[in-house]
Amino acid sequence: MQDPAREITAVVKGLIEAPSAAEQRKVMSSYFAPDASFEHPLCAVRSGANSRDGGLLPIYQWLRCMFTPKIDVNSVAFDRENNKLFIDAVQTLIPSISALASIRAPPCRLIVVLFLQRGADGRFYIKRQEDYYDPTVMPAALVPGGSAVVGIIKLGAGFMCWLLAALVGHLLGWWNPNRSPVRKSVRARA
Repeated sequence: MQDPAREITAVVKGLIEAPSAAEQRKVMSSYFAPDASFEHPLCAVRSGANSRDGGLLPIYQWLRCMFTPKIDVNSVAFDRENNKLFIDAVQTLIPSISALASIRAPPCRLIVVLFLQRGADGRFYIKRQEDYYDPTVMPAALVPGGSAVVGIIKLGAGFMCWLLAALVGHLLGWWNPNRSPVRKSVRARA
């Protein structure tokens, strides 16, 4: 890529919504380093001599075989100093196999972090891809009611944080936002 922030949406759509396996392979070969790695909540590919073609490409091909995926890129940010590209997208998986037609995964928001490296030709190539999904959406696709269970756990954890902060801050007097640390240090000197 010459201009990663401008070109990445076409790359993402070329991988996810590829009309043929040959076009998908062409996109992968054109934009990923041969030793690229991949990190996803459900699978991973470590960097190696042939990790792009022997690891990443089969994952994208399997996804495309099982589903007719659609992806919308909402925003892109390029950190030039660190050669990182951040993508905010929404992916929808529509089963391609009739036996899976009853499975309807909700549209899933994901954040993708791409670690880029410059090739000998001066272009940017994807060296590592990390996918981050909303933890309440993915369980819903895998287990009926999974999203509700994760939501209840998250609300419970939030309540416990509030309870522990109240206990430590108000009852024990430590880390209390209503007490000024300046007044405490002034009193300690007097």
